[in-house]
Amino acid sequence: MIAARLLEAFEEPAPLQEGVREVGDRLVVLPVLFHLMWSGVLAADLQGELLHEHSIVWKGRGR
Repeated sequence: MIAARLLEAFEEPAPLQEGVREVGDRLVVLPVLFHLMWSGVLAADLQGELLHEHSIVWKGRGR
């Protein structure tokens, strides 16, 4: 399951691209990552800058 693998990849804060690459094909993984971010399960600092491949992503407080 991609979502579970993403949660493992971002157990500790890591760059977006690094975590996605660890899980699999970015065209398959990124939509799941974005859904998890939208749901609050994963988080990134979007107030400081736009989301990009080097943005740090971590487990959020979501469900």
